[in-house]
Amino acid sequence: MAHENQHAPLSTAERDFLEIMQQGDDFFKIELLRPARNCYRKALEQNIDTEKVFHKIAECDRLMAFENKVIIILAIVASLLILAYIVF
Repeated sequence: MAHENQHAPLSTAERDFLEIMQQGDDFFKIELLRPARNCYRKALEQNIDTEKVFHKIAECDRLMAFENKVIIILAIVASLLILAYIVF
């Protein structure tokens, strides 16, 4: 449900949607992915421009999965270094 007439004032739902999306984008810019994803999910409830919202949620999910992999790899490397230090 995109805004039909570019010259007509926005409805309350459209303003709310844009505000929530902006909050999500602001969180995303500073790499706070969980709050960003939560905003995008809340925007999804407005049922406006759902394709764009799904794309933003998918991007958050992709980046969070990458972060989780990096954390796991760092934990494994740190464990191996500690083990090597103890053994040798």
